[in-house]
Amino acid sequence: MSIAVLFVASALAATVKPAGVESSSYLVSKQGEAFEGKRVVDGKLDNVWLEGADSSGLGSWVQIDLGGEKTITGLKIWNGYWISPDFWTRHNRAKEIEVEFSDGSKETFTLADEMKADMVRFSSPKATSSVKLKFKSVYRGSTFNDTGFSEIQVLDAKPSAHVVPVTTTASSVLVEDGSTYGTNQLSDGLVDSLWCEGNADGDGTSESITFDFGAATQVSRLKLRNGSAGNFKAFMAANRAKAGKLSFSDGSTVDIAIKPSLMEQTIAFASKQTTLVTLTFTDVIKGARYNDLCIAEAYFLP
Repeated sequence: MSIAVLFVASALAATVKPAGVESSSYLVSKQGEAFEGKRVVDGKLDNVWLEGADSSGLGSWVQIDLGGEKTITGLKIWNGYWISPDFWTRHNRAKEIEVEFSDGSKETFTLADEMKADMVRFSSPKATSSVKLKFKSVYRGSTFNDTGFSEIQVLDAKPSAHVVPVTTTASSVLVEDGSTYGTNQLSDGLVDSLWCEGNADGDGTSESITFDFGAATQVSRLKLRNGSAGNFKAFMAANRAKAGKLSFSDGSTVDIAIKPSLMEQTIAFASKQTTLVTLTFTDVIKGARYNDLCIAEAYFLP
């Protein structure tokens, strides 16, 4: 059975590449792990910034340097510690945050206490060279009195360079096991947030993803992060693609080779005007631990 996911237009909004991150403090664990501010822009949910204040972190802040003045429209925030649902519940999450811009102006937002990304939209586009997020109140964790963010994306006023599908449909999706594996995670900019196929009888060969653009659209490149791309150990554990076939709305197809690498790759093909593209995986490499094919990111460019 196919599983369809409706994309919200902001799902592929252009994002500003940060130039640096500062924080008021950061936690260092007993094992020596430093939960530094730079973790909020590393593209990984497993890495988190946790403030290092003695209290629950009220007044603590993290500031993202945009590398010069940019016009931005909002933020996408993965609030709390996303390494697992258990850790998310046990640590504090931000409730009310104050967002300050480089001209000193501020806006205040209340985040939902849910393990899903918060979309924060400013009252109007802001021209700023930095964004500072300060904790004003928190949702208390069940075990730890540390507050932080796993990831923050700064949304540009410019349109995305990606071709944004109206829907994406997978031949199957792995059942949730504390983590989710939907096709919406193929374009969220996170390397450890995955689509994984859910066919228990196979290794991912012949599984497919269909990107429906809703109208005739020019495409010529597929950008892809193969497998579970958060780190090398995770990459080797799960199945990853070796080859595939692209099928277009006019019935034509093209075979593609897919590098067995966790780094981002761009696969070029003859430019096509098409209303949809189906990516079918024709060859896979078996993982050391899991017999599920996973793809971290996949989207098309004109």
